[in-house]
Amino acid sequence: MAQPGAPSFAAQLEKTTYRGWNAYKLTNGIVSLYVAPDIGGRAIQMQLGDQEFFFVNKDLAGKVLPESENNLQAGWANYGGDKVWPAPEGWANDDQWPSIPYYILDGSRFRSEVVKESAEEVAVRVTSPPDPRTGIQFERTYHVYAGTTRIRVDQVMRNASRRRIRWGIWHLIQNDAADAHDPSKPNPELYMYVPLSAHSIYPQGYTHLYGDVLHPSYEVLPGRMLRIHYLYRVGKVGADTDRGWLAVVNGQKNIGFVETFKCFPGLEYPDNASVEAWNDGPGTISRGAFDQVLPDDPKKTPYFLESEVLSPYAQLDPGEQSEFTVHWSPTSVPNPVHEAVWAGIVSQPLNVENPTGAGSQLTLKGVFGVFTPGTAEAVFYGQMGDELGRERLQAVDPRQVFRLDKAVQVPRGAYRVSVRVLDAEGENRGYLGNVILR
Repeated sequence: MAQPGAPSFAAQLEKTTYRGWNAYKLTNGIVSLYVAPDIGGRAIQMQLGDQEFFFVNKDLAGKVLPESENNLQAGWANYGGDKVWPAPEGWANDDQWPSIPYYILDGSRFRSEVVKESAEEVAVRVTSPPDPRTGIQFERTYHVYAGTTRIRVDQVMRNASRRRIRWGIWHLIQNDAADAHDPSKPNPELYMYVPLSAHSIYPQGYTHLYGDVLHPSYEVLPGRMLRIHYLYRVGKVGADTDRGWLAVVNGQKNIGFVETFKCFPGLEYPDNASVEAWNDGPGTISRGAFDQVLPDDPKKTPYFLESEVLSPYAQLDPGEQSEFTVHWSPTSVPNPVHEAVWAGIVSQPLNVENPTGAGSQLTLKGVFGVFTPGTAEAVFYGQMGDELGRERLQAVDPRQVFRLDKAVQVPRGAYRVSVRVLDAEGENRGYLGNVILR
């Protein structure tokens, strides 16, 4: 039981292990994040309750490989989880990053420190060694807060060299794409959603970066929503979205998360894209200087879908730094995704059925995932915005899909109704939908 005055679902931090790696566990009892400094300073896993999101390479579990076993000749030690790299990727000149395996920024031990430990917030910072080739030193701070699944990741790119450098920050999550019932097969219900820009430079709103331009994974839905269906077939796309979010949903488990970030219209991005997605799977792709063949073998080409977010280029003189923050908000939600809002994910938008006139009843319906445990409440307003009444709908929790189907009494003169989420203290944590009644 929480102590008097303590926040609901208080933040906690402990040193522990995760699959044999030393790790910090940042948790609030709803969401947990495991940060492993020894393997590239990554968040190796994110959990909602006991449900896991990230791909983890079970063949490397607990191993911390030296550079002699994580290089071009030995091969890439892909531990899984999340990571941050410099962008753009390429092999033609010194302004491009030659990609993995790249030990210093992807596989080395990072320095770590606890920077916040209270019931309201816990935070751990990891810092890479300076990389002479790119001139970069990465620093990331992971934050978990009380009473919400919203995780903050502050990412800093510092010029640790004595020359001017110019890179973008490239953040990746390797999402577990194995079948939940038979891990020897790919998950047939894993999807990524990217709302496309109305002002895109691309005719379709996105571009094919690697793989077949007729790759069947990619479909633009009404409302300019790019839906990426994970198929075990190599491919990569990029989008110059200006909406500031993407979502990944595992339909087998009815869990998903939103990643939010700031967009900077008018600034130059690596690959001319703010979001990218990679299907790990077999096939041949052109890397410009060479062709890369990925074998049809889940041991060598595992099941994962990369959701990737990029910052604009930052030109940094020695000692200068650039910051790019992202947030992850996991929840229980089914496919499809219609919209992401501060309070949660909208799978089926709020709608009303069976209205029988002012001052009578109607049925509110919708399907959502929420980021804060508490209560869903309907609020009715008049034409001039005056509040006419409220009705408690039901308890909500990020660990359960919020399926709304409830008859409510409509106050006389009601013009619209909205649904919001209140936390345990009665604070409004945001709106899930709004409907005009007449």
